[in-house]
Amino acid sequence: MWQVREALADDMAAIERLVAQVSGDHYRLEPGQFVAAESESGGILGCGRLRPYPGFCEVASLAVDEHRRTKGVGRAIVARLLELYSGDVYLIYEDHLMDFFAHFGFRPVPADQMPDGLRPKWQYFLPVVGPMNVMLLERSQEAK
Repeated sequence: MWQVREALADDMAAIERLVAQVSGDHYRLEPGQFVAAESESGGILGCGRLRPYPGFCEVASLAVDEHRRTKGVGRAIVARLLELYSGDVYLIYEDHLMDFFAHFGFRPVPADQMPDGLRPKWQYFLPVVGPMNVMLLERSQEAK
């Protein structure tokens, strides 16, 4: 069994390893931005981050141990992150992950409509990862 909880400073070495395994976003990794999936024995099985920007957050640095993928760990991490923030949430993703994020209500957004804050990240990862997409979970409308 495992549980998803807010990350602690002691988790950061394991989180950094997981994020490196998926070539994820390493920019200013801070425990207060992460949740971690922890096994009964205390090992970190996966992580995800809400990276703050002015006016929105981004789901970033999502990583699950390769032996735990397709077991619900990633879905539990994203669900927990979305519980922590009620505003608009963006993410940058690869094509094969579209259905995964659509499950949470994210919808594709044309790259030319991404917020300016995401553009530097997009430009950095595009030559490394290849084709990427932007999705938005628009929740600022829900409060109205």
